[in-house]
Amino acid sequence: MLLQIVLNIAFVATNIIIKNILFFLFMFSVLNATAQAHLGSTEQEIRNLHPQNKWKVGYVNNGQRYISSNFVYYFTSATNITDYNIQVPFSLANLNGQVEAYNNKYVITSETSWTAYLEDGGMIYIKLLYDEKNKIRYFSYASTK
Repeated sequence: MLLQIVLNIAFVATNIIIKNILFFLFMFSVLNATAQAHLGSTEQEIRNLHPQNKWKVGYVNNGQRYISSNFVYYFTSATNITDYNIQVPFSLANLNGQVEAYNNKYVITSETSWTAYLEDGGMIYIKLLYDEKNKIRYFSYASTK
């Protein structure tokens, strides 16, 4: 009887983890590994650049607004422009291809981070992170502006 209860609990926990992973992969899947971060853009500017995308709007615990499609764009409440975003690669092949592209295009600052120097003088800090809870890797993009 005890074994059956333990197995049921393990089954439920495994299903929850799988559902969370699938949810994140679906929400943040990336079809184009070279998509731009659009830091410093308004929500409308981002929507205009990607009219084919279906957008989800939400709020994080601190009330910060975000929109998501292939990327998740977070907007500051003061200026309503994006200052941070994340992207979860669709597959391991996409992730490896993106890392290779970043290694060739940007300044490598560690095994999992790069700095992009932009033509307008700005910089984008790119990091490859791992979410232990959801067992997924994702890229984060932040601006110094």
